[in-house]
Amino acid sequence: MPVTESRSVPSRLAGVLETLELDQPRVVTVTDLNNIATASALAMSGAELGYELHRLGWLLPLRTRGAWEFAPAARAGRYPAGDRYIELRATRATNPEFAGMLAMESAAVLHGLARYVPEREVLAIPRGNRVPKALRNWRVVSITLPGDPTTVMDGLPVWRIEALLAGMALRPDAYGAWRSVAQWLPRAVAQTDPAQLAALLDGASRAGWHRACYLLARGGRADIGIEFLTKAPSGRGPVYLGPRNQSGRFDVRFEVIDSVLAAGDDALQL
Repeated sequence: MPVTESRSVPSRLAGVLETLELDQPRVVTVTDLNNIATASALAMSGAELGYELHRLGWLLPLRTRGAWEFAPAARAGRYPAGDRYIELRATRATNPEFAGMLAMESAAVLHGLARYVPEREVLAIPRGNRVPKALRNWRVVSITLPGDPTTVMDGLPVWRIEALLAGMALRPDAYGAWRSVAQWLPRAVAQTDPAQLAALLDGASRAGWHRACYLLARGGRADIGIEFLTKAPSGRGPVYLGPRNQSGRFDVRFEVIDSVLAAGDDALQL
C-alpha cells in the first residue's frame, strides 16, 4: 500500500490547484498556467507558476519542454501515473500541429488486436517532419499515407485498422512483431473496410498492393485480395514479405514470398 505524501497548498495557490483538480488534466503547459494565473489574478508568469507547483510536488517534470504531468491529490503524492503516452500528449499539447500518430504495434495493441505492448512505442510521422527530442526514444516510422489514416483513441491519434494493414504492407520491415500477427489478422481483416484500405493504398507500389492483397487472404478474405489485384500497378514479381535471406513460401496467386506469416505452416490454406 503506497504511503501518502503530504503536499502543501499555499493559500495564494489554492485557486490554481482547485482549477487543476476540477479539470484533471493529464498534461499542463506553460500556456495553460499563463491562463490560470491571469484568471486567478496572480502576478506570476506561467513558467514561474510551473516552477512553484513543481517544487511543491503538484507538477511532475517531463522531457517535453514547457509541459508537466499533473499529479492530483487522489494520487497521494508526487507519483507519475505510468502513462506510456504521456510525452506524446505533452508534445501535442505544446505543438497542436504535430503530425505524429501511434502506428504499427502500438496501433495493434490499442485496437485490441495484439496482446503485448511493444518495448518501444511506435510513432508514424509523415516524411519531411522532424521528430521532437522528447520522443527520440520511441521507434519512429517515416511514412505518409493519403488522407487522414487515423482515429482518436484515449485522446490520441491512432492508425485505423485499414491504415495498420496498409502500413504493414508498405513497410513490413517497420513492423516488429510478425510472429503474433497470424493470431489476430483474421479479426483485423473482418473489421476492415475494403474501400478505405484501397484509398490508403492509392499511389502505392505494386509490391505494397500485392502484400496488402496477401494479408487480406491470410486474414480469411482471399476474395477481396484477388479483387484488389486488379487495382495494383503492373510489373513483375516476386514480392517479398519478410527478409529475402530467409526461406519462405511462395503464393502464386499474389506472387508473394512469405518468410514471416507462413513460417511453420504445414500447408498454405487460405
